[in-house]
Amino acid sequence: MKIQIVKTIRDTIKNGQLNLLKALLEDHPEMLTWMTPFGTWLHVAAAHGHLKIIEYLLNAGIDINAQGGTFSTNALERAAAKGHVAIAEYLLHHHIEMDTSEPDRNPLFAAIHSGHFPVVKLLVENQIDGCITYSGDNMKEMDAYAFAIERGQTEIAEYLKGKMDTKVERP
Repeated sequence: MKIQIVKTIRDTIKNGQLNLLKALLEDHPEMLTWMTPFGTWLHVAAAHGHLKIIEYLLNAGIDINAQGGTFSTNALERAAAKGHVAIAEYLLHHHIEMDTSEPDRNPLFAAIHSGHFPVVKLLVENQIDGCITYSGDNMKEMDAYAFAIERGQTEIAEYLKGKMDTKVERP
């Protein structure tokens, strides 16, 4: 029974059916905080680009900073990875954490990986730290600029380089 409700809620969010989602969560309020393999319902809505559903979920009390999914990210990383600028902007306006603790959680790296330049600009304008470096199995002392170069995102790399040069020049 519960598995079917979870699947129905997920499909409802994916399809942007706000009124049906409201009815489902009114009938099953305990499902608001359900954690799926994809993260919370906020993660699902962010990945699929449904701003009205995100607004509803936040007003219903879902945790904006909840982490979940494959890399234990928050919804901002999902929006960034999928290129949903309006959703990323909305989440930032509502004080979502910009998690830069790991490269897989970093929304800037997610936007660079997928080539979403408008999201990169939004994150930089909102003071994400592009100079943080990561080292691990696949990278050594790599910051956002180096990651953009590695991914072949030259336009993004040039933008980041310009922003990093500007930061260095300031007193």
